[in-house]
Amino acid sequence: MSKPAFRVYFNDNKQWVNIYVAKNPAHFKRKNQCHAYYIAAETRKQREGLFGYIYLSELNFSPMAHELVAHEVQHLIFDWVLTRKGMKMTEQNEERIATMTGEISRRIWRKYERWENAQKAVQLREAKRLANARKRRALLTPNRKTANSYARARR
Repeated sequence: MSKPAFRVYFNDNKQWVNIYVAKNPAHFKRKNQCHAYYIAAETRKQREGLFGYIYLSELNFSPMAHELVAHEVQHLIFDWVLTRKGMKMTEQNEERIATMTGEISRRIWRKYERWENAQKAVQLREAKRLANARKRRALLTPNRKTANSYARARR
């Protein structure tokens, strides 16, 4: 998985997390022993830039999809709070952090739905292209009946 499926911005669009979605969910689960995981970026700034990566298996195949996303977003949020020097969970910033958590989750699901629809459109176009190619081949390749009638007509 080299290119992210999509990117989700947070912290007033100053920071982002890259989201990767596995093309083969069974392989992803076998290889990683899980359905999803979060990894912090190697170098991350407190207030701007790439912050981390969330890797997901296909969410539609999991009955726990929303819980998986919420769990990985919590890892991201905890990492974000711990990275900010001097920031502690207090009554004053609790609501801001909770709001940001909800916003990141909402953005992930909206982007995932768009990404999934784009993937379905690509698959549909490919299926139509293959069906048209089969039709053309069938028209260009005479079957036995047609070949026999051509042979009789030539005699």
